[in-house]
Amino acid sequence: MNPTPLTPEALDAIGDEHEALAELYEQILTALQAEPVQCLRVITLLDELVAKLSEHFVHEEMGGYYSHVLTIAPWRAGTVEQLKRQHAELANAVARIAGGAHVAGESVRSWAAVRKDFEEFLRRCVEHEANEERVIQETYLLDVTAAN
Repeated sequence: MNPTPLTPEALDAIGDEHEALAELYEQILTALQAEPVQCLRVITLLDELVAKLSEHFVHEEMGGYYSHVLTIAPWRAGTVEQLKRQHAELANAVARIAGGAHVAGESVRSWAAVRKDFEEFLRRCVEHEANEERVIQETYLLDVTAAN
């Protein structure tokens, strides 16, 4: 089986998106941890994150890592579907967090909840990225090697 190679340009684009998202995560966290919370900045950054994360997930799922994994190792379809479900869960979580920020007003308690939820979102993102990395490495190291 000769899968269509994942182009360096596609890999670079996804890598650039990961870097941009990490920078955005850091900016949001910094604004949430400021005393007082930088409310308008957090709202603006979370709205930006909702859009960028959705776009990023589409890139990974359509013609990115996921398509390539399925071409090389179709038996990993269940794992890829699980990763896609995680994308949906993460996208919903960040949209919910952004919604919470929009209605938080000046409430210290509400902003503390937004921060807590965002920190949990970040923990889940790290876990998701580790799962993605694992399936990609297993596909290339185990499945491609075994096929050759």
